[in-house]
Amino acid sequence: MRLLHCQPEGFDPATPWTQESESIRQDSRLFRQIVAQRRSPHTGREHAFYRLQGPDWVNVVAFTRTGELLVVEQFRHGIDAPTLEIPGGGCDQGEGPAEAARRELREETGFVSDHWVALGSCTPNPATQNNRCHTFLALDCDPDGALELDPAEELQVWAMSWQEWQGCMSRGEVHHALVLSAFQLLGLWQGWPSLRQRLES
Repeated sequence: MRLLHCQPEGFDPATPWTQESESIRQDSRLFRQIVAQRRSPHTGREHAFYRLQGPDWVNVVAFTRTGELLVVEQFRHGIDAPTLEIPGGGCDQGEGPAEAARRELREETGFVSDHWVALGSCTPNPATQNNRCHTFLALDCDPDGALELDPAEELQVWAMSWQEWQGCMSRGEVHHALVLSAFQLLGLWQGWPSLRQRLES
C-alpha cells in the first residue's frame, strides 16, 4: 500500500497520547463514560476525549443439524424498530467470550452445540468504546429446552435456510453492524467454502 498523506508531519498512529487526567462522567449498567484529557505526542496540544468502558460482547452464528440458521428478532430501543440478529450479548463479570457465547445461545434460542469455532473479533466503535465483540460459529445445534431471557428481553426465534438469510441481507433487512461483521468473519474462515456448499445443496 502507498502512504498518501501524513498530518502532522512525522505522525505515527502507533504512538500513544499522554494521559493528563481522567474522570468518570457516568456509570451505568452497560457502560462507564470516561472523560480523558490527553496530550498529542506530535503537536503537544491537549484535547478532551469521551470514552465508553464496557464488557466484551459475543455473537453466535448458529446452524442446526439440518443446516438452518438460528435468528432472533427483537425490538431495539436505540432505533425504535425491530432487528433481525443472531444470538449474542455481553460477557458477565469473570466470564470468558467462549463461555458467554455458549450461555447466550442457550438462553436466547434454547439450543446447544458441541461443535464450536472461534471466528475472530472486532472493535464495535474504536473511536469511543474500549470493548471487543467476539464471534463464534456453532454447528449441529440441538434444542435443549425453553428460553431463559432477562426480564426486559422479548424476542422471536426463527430457523432460516441460508438462502432465506441471504435474501434478508441483500434486501437490507439485516442492518445491525455487529451482525454484518459476524458474517464477514464467517466468510473469511477457512472452513467456510465447504460449509457453504453443504448449506446450499
